[in-house]
Amino acid sequence: MSHVLVARCVRGLEWILADEIASTTGPGLPAGGMRLAPRQVSFTVPRLTRQLLTLRTADDLFLQVGTVTGVDQTRAALPVLAARLGQLSLGGPLTALRDLRDVPDKLTFDVVASLSGRRTYNRYAVEDTAGGVLGPMLGGRYVSRSAGTGDWPAGGTDLTARLFLHGTEVRVTLRAGSRPLHRRAWKVRTGPGSLHPPVAAALARIAGHPDGGVIADPFCGDGTIPVEAALADPAARVIAADLDGSRLGNARANAAAAGVRVRFLQADAGVPLLRDGQLGQVVTNPPWNRSVGAAGRAADGLGPFWRQLPAGFGRHGRVTVIADAELGTAGRLRGDGYDVTLAQGIRLAGRLSEILVATPPGTAPIPADPALAGWRQQAIRDGVLSGDGF
Repeated sequence: MSHVLVARCVRGLEWILADEIASTTGPGLPAGGMRLAPRQVSFTVPRLTRQLLTLRTADDLFLQVGTVTGVDQTRAALPVLAARLGQLSLGGPLTALRDLRDVPDKLTFDVVASLSGRRTYNRYAVEDTAGGVLGPMLGGRYVSRSAGTGDWPAGGTDLTARLFLHGTEVRVTLRAGSRPLHRRAWKVRTGPGSLHPPVAAALARIAGHPDGGVIADPFCGDGTIPVEAALADPAARVIAADLDGSRLGNARANAAAAGVRVRFLQADAGVPLLRDGQLGQVVTNPPWNRSVGAAGRAADGLGPFWRQLPAGFGRHGRVTVIADAELGTAGRLRGDGYDVTLAQGIRLAGRLSEILVATPPGTAPIPADPALAGWRQQAIRDGVLSGDGF
């Protein structure tokens, strides 16, 4: 029996997630079996495996139960939704989930509804309607968000049903994991402006780690990028630096919790981190001067950082960076002689941001991964992305 899965992600990362899914599921999943849409990738697998729960660029992963129709924008649609949800079969999907992870016989569950378009009811009305119907079908106790947190289990619920309402259709799914995939057990210490882990994983996937070279993050903060880079390739030589000693302490604790090897340095990003061509790649999230402000030699702008950086690279080099779109980082890089080979818009924490890939002046470009580039072209052909945004 095949299973349809829906992986959710940050807007603009759909192509990177598709590449990771293809790599994780193996050659048995042809490109035609994957559907990219804004903020999600749908795909079919012959069986559920625990490897699916290792997707690092996904925010979450859901098993599709079915689709109901005829649910319009008026409150009269709620009884229709209840009646049609009751016609779904949940036995097979629940059995498949129990093959994937532990789901108790007497379970607690919650419902999350995503509504598109204007409607005369809110998400809580949908969630409580669905919860009342799905409870007997799942043999579980529904925990409502509309009632507040007083009844919420201390460790969370055992299962989450997610409903996606678009037009008059409702896609009904069950969360594959016990918790959203974007939550990292290793992220034990954080501070302001800490990067969303799936975005850090996407940066690491774009960068790659060719030839076993050094990959460095000169603005490591809580260490999200270095940890994700080290998890992506345990053989990579990862260096993380920051001027803020407290954030560097967070990074050390997080790397220890993740069980990865990272070399940490307290350093000013305006001063060369490495010399004599030791750098292979830089993957970083420089200060945006919003949640976190720049300090040291970069306090008045990142110019000193960008200008000194090329001296650390060897014959080949690549910089992968995420920045707020309003900062104009792509233009500044070009002004300092960098060749910007990718500028991809994403929506992060409600703001338009951009992922940039650039070749430092005086170095030869590192070739892009052809498989990853192919998924980006498919996302553009499917209308999910434009050439530089979405």
